[in-house]
Amino acid sequence: MKRIVALGAAAALAATLAGCASPSGQEPADSAPSASEQQADQAPAQENKLTVVDSGWSADEQGYVHYGIIIKNEGAQGALFPVIKVTGKDADGAVISSDEQTLMEINPGQELAWGGQAGNGTAPATVEFELSVGSSNWQDADAAEPMFEVSGLSAQDSGYGTVNFVGEVTNLTDADRDQAAVVVLLRDEAGAIVGGYTSFVSNVPAGGTTSFDVLGYGVPAYDAIEGSAQPW
Repeated sequence: MKRIVALGAAAALAATLAGCASPSGQEPADSAPSASEQQADQAPAQENKLTVVDSGWSADEQGYVHYGIIIKNEGAQGALFPVIKVTGKDADGAVISSDEQTLMEINPGQELAWGGQAGNGTAPATVEFELSVGSSNWQDADAAEPMFEVSGLSAQDSGYGTVNFVGEVTNLTDADRDQAAVVVLLRDEAGAIVGGYTSFVSNVPAGGTTSFDVLGYGVPAYDAIEGSAQPW
C-alpha cells in the first residue's frame, strides 16, 4: 500500500509540472509580447529620401558637361544642404570626372531644379546623378509651398556664342529675400533635358518682382526653355 501511494504522489507531481510547461517549448499564452513583436506591431517610420524626377546633359565643344536636374523630397522631414553628385564616365564605365553641387534646402514634397556645369574638359560617354543628405541634416519642416514665380522668360542671343536667358522673378511670400537662385532648363523636341544654367538675384522684397539674367554658354541645340527659382 505504501508503494502505491508513493507512485500516485509522483504521478500527481509530474502532472502538475507538465501543466506549468508550455507545449513544444512555446511560451504560455498569457506571456508578454517580445520586443520584436512589439516593433512589428508599430507602423514603419516614413523613410527620408530624395529622388531624381528628371535629368539630362550635353557636352560642349570643349568637353565640359552642361546639365539640368529636377529633384524631389519624398521624405517626411526637410533636407538641409542636399548634395548633387555628377559623375562622368567613359565608354568602358571608368570615372573621368566627379563634381558636387550643394543646394540650400528642400522641404517635404517639394521639387527643385538645378542647372550647372561639370566635368574637366574630357567629354564623357555617360553621366550619372546621385543625391545625398547628411544624417543630421534631416529636420522637421513644413510642407512645401510656392515661394517664387518666374515669368516673361526669353532667350537673347548675344552673337558671341552665349545666350542670355532673361525674365522676371516674383517673391510670393510675405518675407523679404536677400537672394534667390534662378534656374533655366533646356529641353529638346522630345522634351528631354539637354542642359541647364543657374544665376542669382539679390534683394527680392515680399510680394516684389525683379528682373534676372542667366548667362548660357556652350548652349546645346534646344526646343524649349523653362525657369524656376528658390531661396538662397
